[in-house]
Amino acid sequence: MGKKIYILILLAVMFGCKDVLDTVPTDRLSSEVYWQSDKDAEYAANAIYRFLESPVTIISRDEMTDIARATFETSDETKVEADIADPQTGIFQGTWNELYSGIRRCNDYLVNVSRITPTDQVKVNRLTSEVRTLRCYFYARLVGYFGDVPLLKKPISIEESKTLTRTPVSEIYDFIYAEINEAVTALPATTTEKGRVTKGAALGILARTMLYAAGNVTGTDSRSAIYYERAKVAADAVIASGVYNLLPKYKDLFNYANENSVEVVFDKQFVKDTYPNSVMNSFGAVSLGNNGSILSPTIQLVDEYETLNGKTIADDPSYDPMNPYANRDPRLSYSIYVPGDALPNGTIYDSRPGWSTTGDVFGASYQVSKTGFLPRKYINVEDVGQSNRSNCGINMIILRYAEILLTAAEARIELNAELDVALSYINKIRQRGDVKMPELAGVSGQATLRQAVRHERMVELALEGNRFFDIRRWKIAESVATMDKVYGMRYKDKTSGQLVSITTDYKKKFTSRDYVWPIPYNERQLNTNLTQNTGY
Repeated sequence: MGKKIYILILLAVMFGCKDVLDTVPTDRLSSEVYWQSDKDAEYAANAIYRFLESPVTIISRDEMTDIARATFETSDETKVEADIADPQTGIFQGTWNELYSGIRRCNDYLVNVSRITPTDQVKVNRLTSEVRTLRCYFYARLVGYFGDVPLLKKPISIEESKTLTRTPVSEIYDFIYAEINEAVTALPATTTEKGRVTKGAALGILARTMLYAAGNVTGTDSRSAIYYERAKVAADAVIASGVYNLLPKYKDLFNYANENSVEVVFDKQFVKDTYPNSVMNSFGAVSLGNNGSILSPTIQLVDEYETLNGKTIADDPSYDPMNPYANRDPRLSYSIYVPGDALPNGTIYDSRPGWSTTGDVFGASYQVSKTGFLPRKYINVEDVGQSNRSNCGINMIILRYAEILLTAAEARIELNAELDVALSYINKIRQRGDVKMPELAGVSGQATLRQAVRHERMVELALEGNRFFDIRRWKIAESVATMDKVYGMRYKDKTSGQLVSITTDYKKKFTSRDYVWPIPYNERQLNTNLTQNTGY
């Protein structure tokens, strides 16, 4: 999908000698007159991409984990974090509606595309495979949030919607597996229209979905070995394609100059003034004129970044708590703003009370970070100072090659096979050009490698929305995402010279019911056949 797609459709309808009440309306689009040409299929397929979740939606999922918290305490994310959300909480209905809206458009396309007489059958087959893959992506997100959900393969009427029941996740995962394996045969390895689903994107979506399926989050589908094998095969196919590679510099991954880079497997395309997003206004520093970041990274994430010696801060004697962010894994400074970092406009970010008078100081207003840290990814100089900070054109990376390598590694580790290959993939990521963390040497055994790959996912994919799903499929959320207090930055007090740690009484609570979200209240009011998840 190109950076700019303008859809102009002119319909010329010839009136015949028939009763006016029987004619097809000519003042609006309808399925009776629309589906005629290859272009109709292309425009309809293009329109489905907009139902991919927004950057704000994807990134903010990490608020509901251990690596971040919600900045604004009236948000739905706050209710989810505190385990006080209920089926009427808006985030559940909004997520359900958004994903099923995408599925509805996919089903509309698939039931109507056969009506056209194509001049380029190969192109139409490609578009149809894109749509089939997008439908699988929407379903993968749905089951990740809600567990069992109705599996719809065609448009339905309002009356039919009232009789739906929830489809077991096992059936939905098998549907996704079969659909994508069929769809990839008509998808190209590369495309000049960036953003479209390619063979690599489809297989990457499959690999991620099967990895999540292996976690058996609902406790009703114990085919973990099968899912890990499927994830490995799909990820290996992406690697073997030779189309993708790691971008030499991690710090360049999320800027405008490197959109559609060799590392991007699948993304959502945006363009200023035409189809923008609001990442700057939603995540940028207050001192840049924004409303404040809705997400505040926690010390748990910051502490996870090793020292340059490849050790934890607890195990490295060279770590200086008075200068806590120096000599650390470079991905820390590329992912998170800490005091002393330069913002995109060249000013220095400083959230330390007593050290600065900028609008970013901890406690200065309800808008500033509640931990003293800010997300850095997607915050670019091109979006600073414009009157509309919701007019950002930076693309949102949904899936990148580093994740593919980590999926291929994790699947092998969980299968307890080819552990040397798994280690090589982990080290390849650690050895990226501007990261250059020490290779893991002498590491062996499933348990040790499991810990290594989980660490790499946490720091490599930080604040990209993956942690939300990782802690669920690993079944560690009750442990890591339950906190009586949330801790933020450590800094030297200007007056006393003592080390100070930011602490808030913000509470996080994760219980067994939270591994899946509730079926939204309104859906069950409309259809009593939809059962509710345990605990809601």
